[in-house]
Amino acid sequence: MGRTAAAEMSGRSAQAGSCRPLRLAFLWAYWTGYIDATVQYLRSEHHVMVFRARQQGHVGILNDQYRFADDSFGPVEAELSYGAEIDVDALDRALRKFEPDGIIVLSWRRDAYRQLMKRWAGRAVRIVCLDSQWRGHLGALLSRRELPLLLKQWGGLALRRYFFHSLFDGALLAGPKYVDGQRGPTAQRTRQMNFALKMGFRPNDICEGFAVCDWHMLTPERHPASARERKRFLFLGRYATAKGIAILVKAYRSYRRQSPEPWPLIVAGDGPLKHLFSGVPGIRDIGFVQTKQLPEVLAEAACLVLPSILEPWGVVIQEAVAAGLGVICTDECGAGDVFVQQNINGFIVPTGNVDALAGAMRIFSESEDFLESVPNASIEMSKRLPASSFAETVIPFIQTKRHFIS
Repeated sequence: MGRTAAAEMSGRSAQAGSCRPLRLAFLWAYWTGYIDATVQYLRSEHHVMVFRARQQGHVGILNDQYRFADDSFGPVEAELSYGAEIDVDALDRALRKFEPDGIIVLSWRRDAYRQLMKRWAGRAVRIVCLDSQWRGHLGALLSRRELPLLLKQWGGLALRRYFFHSLFDGALLAGPKYVDGQRGPTAQRTRQMNFALKMGFRPNDICEGFAVCDWHMLTPERHPASARERKRFLFLGRYATAKGIAILVKAYRSYRRQSPEPWPLIVAGDGPLKHLFSGVPGIRDIGFVQTKQLPEVLAEAACLVLPSILEPWGVVIQEAVAAGLGVICTDECGAGDVFVQQNINGFIVPTGNVDALAGAMRIFSESEDFLESVPNASIEMSKRLPASSFAETVIPFIQTKRHFIS
């Protein structure tokens, strides 16, 4: 792979007298495979030095749902891990020692991280990661599910100067700024882009791509296997209420009753609703999947089913399409707007609608011509957010901002 514009800018900066590679600090909670892939890309392709702060894997409310093995992650230049509570002073000292040019914060709702951002004003470029969708539209007033989110976001709008403007210099979106990757006056903004704009960030202060799949690991090197050879559905994620697990089980039971030749359903993950899969005909629970196992698991299925009732983004959708799977997801899933094209590589169904989900599964599994065309269509869709997106927007943004704060 040739050097991108971001890499060239980084090189010019070093020649101009910066005397060191760009240094980025990531303040995260639960480190995952796709986050690590982005970091390792930055290190290998752009020679970025990385500091990460993350919660220890055995603590926290999601400790039974994010069980990634530490040996599945690549190295970084410096690290600080913490338990249930963050020692703000210890983390501050670690950051001072590392001397980052930019600090990227995912878990901005943590008070400790907000305290740190106040301390680092004018000393490093502070970027907040956003995967939220804007839900402050009037239609949410009619939705029992969305009304609490509407009230919360309008409250955030009123307090945005405290939560965002005084703490962060820019925003980093989970996905791209625009649905089809194209820019211009008629381009459709993603839900995440709309949220960032509502929170007062200017378009030039918005970067993209913190939740990008490890595309090169997942995409078949040759022509992808026909979906006819892997007639199975797959759910991959946390076994939690937000993921629509109860809806999935009901829809799958309905699908099996209606379909003359029903496909099996593989479920991969862990969480408090694991018991709902037990004893259901056709469902095989393979448990939590480590990053290195992901390509093998995806290769077993023709279609990802993601029935989430709360899914601001959903990087698993890009992981699936990059591997040549079709996708059936709810209209709650932000990534569905970008990577799923109705009747081309999958279906987007109304959130919480069991009958619609079951019907989509039946249509997907019973159309031979559709199955033949899905793999290549999905792989093309996955390219709307390449691994380089993060570097190509974040690195120039930090270099530009550093010029003004240094």
